[in-house]
Amino acid sequence: MFSRKDLRRLLVPLMIEQALAMTIGMADTVMVASCSEAAVSGVSLIDSVNAVFLWLFPALATGGGVVLAQYIGRGEEENARRSVGQLCLLLVGFSLMISVLFMLFRDELLVLLFGQIEPQVMAYARTYFTISIISYPFLALYNVGASVFRAVGNSKLSMTVSTAANILNLIGNAILIYGFGLEVLGAGLATLASRILGAVIMMYKLLRPDCQVGIRSLRDLRFQKEMFGRILHIGIPSGLESAAFNIGKLLVASLVSTLVTSAITANAVMNTLQSIILIPTSAIHLAAVPIVGQCLGAGKTEDAKYYTRWLVGLAYICLFITAGGTLLFANPILSLFKLTPETTQIALQLLRFYFCIVVTLYPLAFTITPCLRAAGDVRFCLIGAMTGMWLGRILCSHLFVSFGWGIMGVWIAIVADWLIRIAFYLPRYLSGRWLKKKVI
Repeated sequence: MFSRKDLRRLLVPLMIEQALAMTIGMADTVMVASCSEAAVSGVSLIDSVNAVFLWLFPALATGGGVVLAQYIGRGEEENARRSVGQLCLLLVGFSLMISVLFMLFRDELLVLLFGQIEPQVMAYARTYFTISIISYPFLALYNVGASVFRAVGNSKLSMTVSTAANILNLIGNAILIYGFGLEVLGAGLATLASRILGAVIMMYKLLRPDCQVGIRSLRDLRFQKEMFGRILHIGIPSGLESAAFNIGKLLVASLVSTLVTSAITANAVMNTLQSIILIPTSAIHLAAVPIVGQCLGAGKTEDAKYYTRWLVGLAYICLFITAGGTLLFANPILSLFKLTPETTQIALQLLRFYFCIVVTLYPLAFTITPCLRAAGDVRFCLIGAMTGMWLGRILCSHLFVSFGWGIMGVWIAIVADWLIRIAFYLPRYLSGRWLKKKVI
């Protein structure tokens, strides 16, 4: 159903987008870090809140992406356009509701989340939070466009828009932080400007008459209960799965903070390296929804099974390259972080261990999931993810740390999480029951 050229056209821009977003994101962090210590603390506190929505909006947009991909596979352009309109209603409505509530109860929420922090840190946090709240609807609109254009196979557009927005963010930071000395206010305004740019370009593209699944009239934005329900059927479990995963990571991070400094630092370095190693697989997971979704929409179940195997195989190849390359050049890479000899040794041990598990377990634990989700098997994905995170990663992390295994115990607990996920997802794929789910 997809030629090699089609797959290349979809996957390569996604990989470039993920790599550029991470690189520019790191540069953005460095620029904000040049502000005062109180400013950096205030921004980092709010970023922990923003991270929830950076994951939640795309997760909710997945619902629209799955429905849209299946309609495209079936050749029903009219219903495809209607699903885009309902996705706009869902994300914009949800983001506006969150923004209004957060703005009304901003100060109470900050105290609830962070307690009685230093007045200067709270002032910076309040400023950055206010601007972040204003940006949520624009972030939601960008995610609508990104999900839609990826679903139709045009991942090059989301790559271009994301890169342009991130570059504007960097330029804005340079001018407002370094040029005008606005510190946190400057960082917030630069982020807001970049999100407005992303939203405006995506909406412009969706409203163009030549857009295959664009919004043609206000009728496309009328509430349609059945279509809205189909999107929610996929979007809500995906959103809950994303929220549970991020909450679980925060709980594990809280446990890690009780360990010795060298272990905390080594863990932070490993988290950074892990993010780099997983860039190609992140792109593969984004591509799985349009690929498998269109196959199932066209009624080609054998193609859906084939491309699931193909994506898992591609994930293995990519991980051998990225994880193997990172391990091969571990010493020069770790030297960039200016670590103590003790911390370097711990990081090396963690990296060797991570290489062994990521090239054997990760694709089976995570690459099958978006394929099942594209078929509408979202509740099963949610149950597997929740069980793996809470019984595997969180419970085992506390248990293994109590055994005196330190930071290695936390990473061994990741194996427990992944094995539980595999125990859920691999038999589900092999059974074929996921192919019997009905989305449209």
